[in-house]
Parts: sequence; C-alpha cells; structure tokens
Amino acid sequence: MNYHVTYEHSLKSAPNDFIVHVPCQLVDNVPDNIPRALLPEFITNLILSRSPNIGKIRDLRLL
Repeated sequence: MNYHVTYEHSLKSAPNDFIVHVPCQLVDNVPDNIPRALLPEFITNLILSRSPNIGKIRDLRLL
C-alpha cells in the first residue's frame, strides 16, 4: 500500500535540532498486513532506513 505522510526530522549531526518539515511524502511498498496501530512505527523505520542522514523523526502523521 501507499501512504502520504507529513513529519519533521533532524540530521544525524544534530539529532535534537528539528530543522526540516516535510509537508507531504509518498511512502510506498508498505505491506497490507501491517496493523493500523503499528503503521507510524513501521513507516518511521522505513524512512530512517532509506535516508541515512536523518537523525530523528517527530510528529509523523498519515494524510
């Protein structure tokens, strides 16, 4: 499944400074069998694995 998300993130070099707001990003290839309650954690881990420069993600919301 595909999901549109919004979030803020920091860089690995400054993990406590949230400097980037992502207004909309498409996250694709999310398995259909992931329970809705676990989607934010799964999508956060997916984004972090795809973008090695990101330190932390906060305020993740499914659109």
